[in-house]
Amino acid sequence: MSSVEVRPVRSRRELRAFVRFPWRVYRGDPNWVPPLLSERWRYLNPATGPFYREAEVALFIACRKREVVGTIAAFVPHRRIARTGRKEGGFGFFEVLDDYPAAQALLDAARSWLRERGMERMRGPTNFGDHDSPGILISGADCPPAMLEAHNPPYYPEFLERYGLEKEHDLYAWRASLERLGPGLEKLPEDLLRVASAVRRTEGLVIRKGRLEAWDEEVATAHYLFNETLKHLPDYSPLSAEDFRRFAEPLRSLIDPDLALFAEVQGKPVAFCVAIPDINRVLLHLKGRLFPFGWLRVKRLIRQIDVLSFKLMGVLETFRRRGIDALLYLEMVKAACRRGYKWLEGSLTSEWNPAINLLAERLGAERYKHYRLYQVAL
Repeated sequence: MSSVEVRPVRSRRELRAFVRFPWRVYRGDPNWVPPLLSERWRYLNPATGPFYREAEVALFIACRKREVVGTIAAFVPHRRIARTGRKEGGFGFFEVLDDYPAAQALLDAARSWLRERGMERMRGPTNFGDHDSPGILISGADCPPAMLEAHNPPYYPEFLERYGLEKEHDLYAWRASLERLGPGLEKLPEDLLRVASAVRRTEGLVIRKGRLEAWDEEVATAHYLFNETLKHLPDYSPLSAEDFRRFAEPLRSLIDPDLALFAEVQGKPVAFCVAIPDINRVLLHLKGRLFPFGWLRVKRLIRQIDVLSFKLMGVLETFRRRGIDALLYLEMVKAACRRGYKWLEGSLTSEWNPAINLLAERLGAERYKHYRLYQVAL
């Protein structure tokens, strides 16, 4: 077998090869959801990608006989390091053929690049951040991933562990059949219904819909609640307001006010939850391109989506264990049923957050995908 050459991406031609390479890895895989080529190009191009403003990034391609056999990105997330004080670099966009020497060469390149920049640990894969398709899929490759979830061939975990990467922590995706809950939701757990009924009588408690006309204000409230809710997790790095806005903006056209709920007590926000149509059900049919079909076909496909993706939920610590989460979930399920959704998907939850995982189990959800983030000392 010929030797592997790994080189940094320096030209538009090499960037184009980097962006297009996954189509070779996943050829014939019916469960891979191709990203939109235009969006992936914008995201990875240093001239237009927002992540380049806050991190130092290197993209690498691995070649055999001038043919691309793998890709990887390495990055120094300066903002995250400033928040955590930990010199941890990341790797992502890891794609490779069933070729361990190529995978080894790519990981060597990323590791060396990070070490040269003073990093003490490499963690990933994450595509430029902890909330963009984090982890390697360990189980659950028999169905397409939801929005912001990863998908990969079964040999990826073996390659990473053979290289010496170790588990950092695991992440889970959940799903529940709304039809199984009954037309009146009578098959929901009795204790959930009882708790929700009791908490509804809390003095000063209001559950309200999101206000799209006050988008900036609502995003700021959700950002505050999101960070406050997750700050107790061991490896959570708070999202800046800019990062959160960048995460939220693409969802704006998908959000239904009935499916973006806030809980307020005495006029102050204490919890929220947001669910959106699983747009991956549309991307699966587009094969990476909007055209020649255009937005008319996209809008038609969106109306056919029967999976609601439950992406964000947060309850302030002082209001936990009071049943507000149960009430929000119940109101969300009612709205989803009114809208005709058949499935509720929830992702991703961390193994370090047992409370949310226990809630998912109590609600009858099935853990249908299992992801793992890896780390290695440099």
